Amino acid sequence: MPTAPIPPEIASRYAEALDAGDVEGVLRAISDLRVGGNSRTCEAWLVEAWERFPAEPRLAVRLLEQHQRYRVWDAFDATAEVAFKRHPDDPDVHYVVGCGYEARGLWSKAARSFGEAVAHDPDEIEPALRQARALRIEQRREDAQAVLEALLKRHPDAAAAHAALGYMAIDQGDPEKAIARFRKAVEHQPDWTPYLDDLATALNLCDQWAEAARIAMRSLEHRKKNERAWSVLASASAKLGNATRADQAYKNAIRASKDPSRAQGNYGLFLAKDPARLLEAVRMLKTAHAAHPDWDEVGATLDGLLDT
Repeated sequence: MPTAPIPPEIASRYAEALDAGDVEGVLRAISDLRVGGNSRTCEAWLVEAWERFPAEPRLAVRLLEQHQRYRVWDAFDATAEVAFKRHPDDPDVHYVVGCGYEARGLWSKAARSFGEAVAHDPDEIEPALRQARALRIEQRREDAQAVLEALLKRHPDAAAAHAALGYMAIDQGDPEKAIARFRKAVEHQPDWTPYLDDLATALNLCDQWAEAARIAMRSLEHRKKNERAWSVLASASAKLGNATRADQAYKNAIRASKDPSRAQGNYGLFLAKDPARLLEAVRMLKTAHAAHPDWDEVGATLDGLLDT
């Protein structure tokens, strides 16, 4: 945990605020100290201030965040235990503890903590979304769906909740239902490219290629370097018989990707259908197969080309 010299001015402000019972002043001094990189002293001051003002949940939240930032999990869990006793009804305490469990992959505990945050402040959207995600990862899909549907009753315009139900529909092999959910997400956040990409992908899965291509192009208007949108546009264009647009879109997907091996595999599968471009196909498929040896379609197509 970083340590740096303590600026005397900040130390003086902290001491004065502590003596005066000024919690806001204490928090400001700690924030200013953290900017300078002195995390050990930040933690010590937070511990001291929380002992001086044990009824102040904001100090507990800041201390928990400090532990999480530096992944000091034993201290995090000990602080959480005390915080639950001192602030059992504070939604921010339950939320930040849930985030700490989430960071460690403790999904059941995370779901429980986020659920407590929702129970104490049902108007907040983010805890419910995180609770649903944790339940989904725990394979408790019905519970996750119930959380999201309850959230949408309170916040019918919560695009992220509509999208989360779309992801669950994809998990369950129902892209038609996912389309309806993603349309709602796009309706409420029309310029958010991830939701446009989600909708385009679901449309493509349902063989609605013309609309999939249109939505992908709409996404690309907002963000050109978007592998997912280029990939959907390429796939849909190929299905629609527009080989020229498909070819360019596959190339753009490769350029847009940080790890192009998946896009190269898709391009290789496309090229393998053109007898004049089999050498290009082999090159792309070899690269993809090396990165994804379990990609059966790539492996089988590559074997078939090498045997000819």
